[in-house]
Amino acid sequence: MKRIGLFLAVLMMLTVFTGCSDKKAPKQQKKVYTFTHQDSIDVLNLVNEFKSYLEQNELRSAVEMLNILKGDSLFPLEPVQQRRQAMALNMVKGVKYDVDYMMFHSDRNNEVKMDITLFEKEENDPKPNKISLYFRPVRFEGKWYLTVKDNITDRENNNNFQNEGMESDTEESDEE
Repeated sequence: MKRIGLFLAVLMMLTVFTGCSDKKAPKQQKKVYTFTHQDSIDVLNLVNEFKSYLEQNELRSAVEMLNILKGDSLFPLEPVQQRRQAMALNMVKGVKYDVDYMMFHSDRNNEVKMDITLFEKEENDPKPNKISLYFRPVRFEGKWYLTVKDNITDRENNNNFQNEGMESDTEESDEE
């Protein structure tokens, strides 16, 4: 009986010492992105300027604010893309534009959702009257730009987004 107790005690100590080993699997380091209150203000100002152009029916000016991210480069929309965006915005003219949320993950992987109320309706009316517009604000060379969030550029840049914190749930942190 004493042998069994001694054996169990030795086995338990071996288990404890093995579990306390200093050899741990190396952790991958994630790049930490810091966003300040000023970053939020800068992006919100861009979105509000875009919204103002929509409210004034200045679609050309609104579309000229949009850019496209290709790899590590930022470009204004090409004329064909500008016309396509202007036509789409013309079809969804709203009576009200509201920013629903802003999420910050990295310099190039962020999201702003703007809700567009297409028409006023009664409170109990089940007809949908809203559509959403998504932006992907990017910080490029220290300045914020609005980019179009679409399937083509998202697919082309997917690996870059994943490497820059796409898996992160970090939202903005305010530093002043």
